[in-house]
Amino acid sequence: MLYLKRGELRSYDGDWDAALADYEHAAQLDPALAAVDLARGKTFLQAGRYSQAKMALDGFLTNHPDHAEALATRARVLVKLGQGSAAAKDYSRAIMVAEKLGRPNPEYYLERARALAAEEGVPVDEALRGLDEGLRRLGPLTTLQLFAIDFELANNRYEAALARLETITAQSPRKEPWLARRGEILEQAGRAAQARLAYEQALAAIESLPARHRTTEATAKLEAQIRAALARGNALVEADR
Repeated sequence: MLYLKRGELRSYDGDWDAALADYEHAAQLDPALAAVDLARGKTFLQAGRYSQAKMALDGFLTNHPDHAEALATRARVLVKLGQGSAAAKDYSRAIMVAEKLGRPNPEYYLERARALAAEEGVPVDEALRGLDEGLRRLGPLTTLQLFAIDFELANNRYEAALARLETITAQSPRKEPWLARRGEILEQAGRAAQARLAYEQALAAIESLPARHRTTEATAKLEAQIRAALARGNALVEADR
């Protein structure tokens, strides 16, 4: 176990050959130590040796088919090998196992969506369905919804993106960042007047904040971005004239 642990630490430090040597020594001392194959798979993945990573993870999963971390790790390998659909199946199983154990992992939903989006011929709706599944199971997680918004925008589905953003805005006590994001989406959609209104609403929301909130670095940066967007809109209006 100590060789295994040292190998994991060496792998984390990027010393992959030394890590693999430690795993080999651990396996020689205890041939029944199944975790060696999982550790090898993770190290091969980090080292960019994807075929070897898959082989090691296949071996581990043969005897431990319901190991969420191993499934997710093999899914990452499959993505690197250009097998997005196969990766999505591993992510789906990892999701099921993790949730059955009471340890849901939102990252699995995000990674599955990325895998599907990268697979040629897979419709974007399939990736979005996976994210919406996560939202139903885990609750209204902003990370999942924002990722879905990016997918919608990448496919010029502005109304769908705005509807998702409205959900985030409604559940957030601070509205100004989401109003600003609404302005960006409307601007991207070519709806200048509506974008300007959203930016003005965001600016008004900032101006209504207590001083201790308004003077933070993040809020000051957002305010500068909003004012720049409004100035950009004004310049376009002047150019049209």
